[in-house]
Amino acid sequence: MTQPELDLACKACGHDGDVRKIGQGLWSDVYDLGNDTVLKLVHRDGGIGDGLDLWKAECDALLALETAELAIAVPELLDSDSYGAGSPAVEAGFAAWMHLTRVVGKPLDDDRIMAMNTPTRDRLAVDLGEVLAVLHGAGDSLVMPDAQRLDDLEELDEIAKATADIAPDNLIDAIREAIEELVVDPGNVPSHGDINTTNLMVDDNGHLTGLVDWAEARHDWREGEMCHLMQIPSFFPTVRRAYEERSGIRLDDERLNLAAWHNLLISLTIARQNGDAEEEAQALEWAAKLPRPQNS
Repeated sequence: MTQPELDLACKACGHDGDVRKIGQGLWSDVYDLGNDTVLKLVHRDGGIGDGLDLWKAECDALLALETAELAIAVPELLDSDSYGAGSPAVEAGFAAWMHLTRVVGKPLDDDRIMAMNTPTRDRLAVDLGEVLAVLHGAGDSLVMPDAQRLDDLEELDEIAKATADIAPDNLIDAIREAIEELVVDPGNVPSHGDINTTNLMVDDNGHLTGLVDWAEARHDWREGEMCHLMQIPSFFPTVRRAYEERSGIRLDDERLNLAAWHNLLISLTIARQNGDAEEEAQALEWAAKLPRPQNS
């Protein structure tokens, strides 16, 4: 069976050798080209939002990161394009392709982190906390895409409808107000935007080697970067401590809590839209544990 999205991308970047699928997520499929580069094929639909918007945001972020000094690797954007209207790739549900350098290492997940011995897990947490502090400390010298905030606002009505059973109006209003404040808040920082464990690359010894999937990159509160990590109680406190020591800034607990709720509601919405009962159950379990933000 031919794969038009893959065939077209390989032809465009001049690759006529073997390929091997190494990853698949809501928004993309990733193929190893065997030459220290990968092809990332972006889906048009995968969750909340539009794959074309995410593709453009990731391209902009990777170009901005070319001059950043993070002490770990990020993919280098070698080439990229959207699929033409009416092409077989579009008909197959794909929006665009990206030719990237391959980041050394293997992706993590929550279970692998929890299965690590304590010294290895703590070392990884320190590495991550310090890398995020350096990223956030880049300030105005690192200009991330600015469309994500508007996308977040537009998507709130959809999220509110899908999660009305656990998200009262005042919680949605609090999230909306926080997003609107970001644009004028001098405390916002350049952020990866999607620090979940599958976007962390590590070597065989558990050392952090890179961060991938920058499609949600944005300027955000520092606390917004931590919302998924909060779900791993054996990991997050060490990340937080290392971050605060390196940055010299204490994270705000109320903002952490609100960011965690926003992230949770996004996950629950996507799970319900996709009919993923396991993900829905996990989101509801986390909702039962997470304290409500003040005034919501």
